[in-house]
Amino acid sequence: MATKSSQINITDTDFENISRGIKDYLKGQEKFKDYDFEGSTMSVLIDMLSYATHVSAVNTNIAGSELFLDSAQIRKNVVSRAKDLGFIPGSETSSKAIVNLELKNVRNSDATYPTTSQMIINRGSIFATVFDGTTYEFVVPSSVLPTQNGTTYNYTDVNLVQGTYATDSFIYDSQIQNQKFVLSNQRVDKQYINVSVDSGGTASAYALSTNVSNISTTSKVFYEQENEEGFREIYFGDGILGKQLLDGDIITVTYIVVDDFHANGARNFTMLNSINGFSNGVVTTVSNASGGGEKESIESIKFKATKFYTSQNRLVTLNDYKAKISEYYPNADAVAVWGGEDNDPPEYGKVFVALKPKNSDYLSETEKKTVVNSLKGLNMLTVRPTIVDPEIIKILVSTTFKYNANATELSKGELEAVVTSAINDFDSTNLKNFDSIFRHSNIVRAIDDSNSSILSNITNIRLRRAVKVKTDTSRGVTIEFGNGLYNPHSGHNANSGGIVSTTGFKVSGDSVNLQFFDDDGKGNLRRYYLSGSTRIYQDNTAGTVDYSTGKIVINSIFFTETDNADNTINFTVVPSSSDVVATRGALIDIDQQSISVKGEVDTIASGESSAGVGYQSTSSASY
Repeated sequence: MATKSSQINITDTDFENISRGIKDYLKGQEKFKDYDFEGSTMSVLIDMLSYATHVSAVNTNIAGSELFLDSAQIRKNVVSRAKDLGFIPGSETSSKAIVNLELKNVRNSDATYPTTSQMIINRGSIFATVFDGTTYEFVVPSSVLPTQNGTTYNYTDVNLVQGTYATDSFIYDSQIQNQKFVLSNQRVDKQYINVSVDSGGTASAYALSTNVSNISTTSKVFYEQENEEGFREIYFGDGILGKQLLDGDIITVTYIVVDDFHANGARNFTMLNSINGFSNGVVTTVSNASGGGEKESIESIKFKATKFYTSQNRLVTLNDYKAKISEYYPNADAVAVWGGEDNDPPEYGKVFVALKPKNSDYLSETEKKTVVNSLKGLNMLTVRPTIVDPEIIKILVSTTFKYNANATELSKGELEAVVTSAINDFDSTNLKNFDSIFRHSNIVRAIDDSNSSILSNITNIRLRRAVKVKTDTSRGVTIEFGNGLYNPHSGHNANSGGIVSTTGFKVSGDSVNLQFFDDDGKGNLRRYYLSGSTRIYQDNTAGTVDYSTGKIVINSIFFTETDNADNTINFTVVPSSSDVVATRGALIDIDQQSISVKGEVDTIASGESSAGVGYQSTSSASY
């Protein structure tokens, strides 16, 4: 029976199926009715045709996928599709710090004082820090004028940016259509791109365009984007949206090249340059280095581009705020936004934003002000954006697993390392956002699946919050866990301290004893100090514990110091459920430093126990 062309599967891209389809079609023709294709020259030709068809089909499929943002996999295509929606992906970002500088004993050789203009810290001046044993350079992105007090010159809030300055020069040629100028370094922080154009001997600074609605035909602006090779490129207006350049105009671009490693957390800086010949300076850190990060990933671009397009450059809905914050602060790891009417207590006329950076838990005060100022230009007049620190609840994981020693070549210690790694992977995969849920059964399964020799595990959790307290006045403190606390009956575990424990602190009136909090199982928070191993209670009603809501309230108290160096007290509690949910403005995260893993050989599986004799029926993980 002849095979008709309509019977051929034109959507098949498999090489063997294509070849078989061609042969079946030819065998159905009268001329090749009895032809033996196997081993013949015709078979080779058919294979070549099938190969060409297969390659063409695959390429067509890939090209079709790359046309759409959701299915594109190649970065340059994802970037291009995002640009269609008006979204420009973020570049690498430099780590930033703020310092104060004091220069002492500044006097000229003739005993006069230099003027403050002579003592300016020029842009590009270099500071250095040693972080994790390696020296990194930070530059000053803008000149700073000091204040003078006799022979002392003070520089306040000097911004430092990690990286090195580089300069590229170009000449404009109107004969080249749609001319773009590609920067020679790939790792460029676009926030610090400075452009100057020399036209006819007069140099003018050009600003980065961020809103075309404010641009006229004479606006001295430039545009910036990522090109197909991943480099940053700039281009200029066409005489309608921005001033058009003239033939021969000299373009000078100065920018900061971002280091491969970000020194986030660096806190000690030294000045490498002298200022007008003087270098006897004392550097005081105002804000530790933070904010350094890599360029946006493909997944991040896909997520943010659609949100950016939806917001249409205005701030009305909560998603609009999320999209703009991701644009203004690309180093954000997680963002939560809620209206003031949903706050506790309600604060009408406000929008609250909780933002966690990628490389730290909290934003610096300077970063908060920068984000708020960026949002103010787009939000409604009656709404005030407010940046708050996220409430980070640490999950302390303790697990004991049983394993079959005959089913693995790994030692007990190596298996414990495998399980620890599985817990960390679970954390990074499942607990990244503000709306995350820690599901106990999932982590139990992840531990069991981490190695085929693991037979079972018992995993317990506790919750911990670090609460910052004031040490200058008497005041109350409220701690919200957002999850119920374990209290099976009134007075549970009262003699051993209940289910609340804390790190130490001292209070006004007692400069000797380090004190702590616990609970009596009846809803009362107690304060005590230790005499040996005995708890000496100073206040049996120091506050309240609401076990149903997870809310702890400390009555007015004057803290004088805390055991933690950052003026925080760690509150650790036992939750009522092994599943933990992150409430509004809170992040849940497994504390990697507190993971406890213990392995035990399963004696029945390994053949060491017969009929269960001498076998311990369960593993038990302790806190």
